This record gives sequence, structure tokens and C-alpha cells, in this order.
Amino acid sequence: MHVVTRHRLGKNLNIIYPGEFFITGKDELIGTLLGSCVSVVLHDSENKIGGMNHFMLPGKINKTDILNDDNARYGIAAINKIVSDILAGGASRKYLTAKIYGGGNIIKFFNMTGRQNFIPADNIRVAKLFMEIEDIPIVGMDVGEDFTRKIIFDVKSGKVFLRKFRSGEVNEIVSIRDEDVLIKNFSTQLN
Repeated sequence: MHVVTRHRLGKNLNIIYPGEFFITGKDELIGTLLGSCVSVVLHDSENKIGGMNHFMLPGKINKTDILNDDNARYGIAAINKIVSDILAGGASRKYLTAKIYGGGNIIKFFNMTGRQNFIPADNIRVAKLFMEIEDIPIVGMDVGEDFTRKIIFDVKSGKVFLRKFRSGEVNEIVSIRDEDVLIKNFSTQLN
């Protein structure tokens, strides 16, 4: 996790990466960038506690107890962990709501046999199913299609700010930014 202070907003922005989650009761922001990965955002509006995870794969299921796997890269473990930790942190199940983001079809996935693999759709399905099992209402969702999503969650208000990009747009933005940084660094070295 990386924490930066957004001076324009006067709040810390806690940036989470794949396999991470963050829960807080402070007036902070939590953000991430999603492609085929999914984030579940939980919020307790009464106690002003919120959390977000970022998982890559739906789950690792084997004959042993699947809930003993605490690897937050997997949806089953990531969602189980965030739900249990937010409740342990003072949230009330009675006031918990969920929002689900991501699962974009930004690259073609194929399994070992050459058939299409449905990782983004499976990630979305796991998130929705787990919220149903936990009896946590889903009050917002932006999933699927061919978008990369940047989301920022304001824990105090419970609002999620969403910016969507198509795959090509992200590549263009990154290329322009990298070119600008390179030009700036190169011109600084010449002076």
C-alpha cells in the first residue's frame, strides 16, 4: 500500500494494489486501479467505517477448507478477510453496504487448452455471490465491459469516484506521461 496526501482534498489517499485491502474509520480516501481485477468496497454509514480490497482471481478451491487461505489475491479469501476485519474494527453488519467495481475484459484470457477463460466474469460472480451469502446489500456496481477503472472511495461520505478508460486510452495516457517525464528529466540533465 502507498499513502499520499491529496492537498486539494485535504485527505490521505491510501492506494492499494492487487492482493491488498485497507480498512479505516478515519476521514481518508482509498483508491486503486482495476482491469480484470475486482474491488469490493464496504461502508458502514452509521459508524463511518469503510474498506476496499483488490483481488486478481476468483478463488483457489481445493479439498481443504477454502476459508483457511488468507491470500488476498483470491476473491474468496479477500472478501472473507475484508468482511471479518471491518466487523472486528467496529462496523455493524446492520449498516454495511457494498459496491463492486472492475472485472473489465481488457485483455483476452486463454487457458492451457487454448479455450477462452472467463476470469473477469468469475471475479464479478464471486463478489456478488459473497455479498449475497453475507447478506450485505449491493448498492452500487460498475463491472465488466472493456474498461479499466480508477476508483477512489471517500470513507466519511461513502461515495466512490469512478473514472473509466478503454484499454487504448490507458496506454496513450501512460505513454504521454512517460514521455513528459523523460523529456523533463533529459532537459534537467542538459542544464
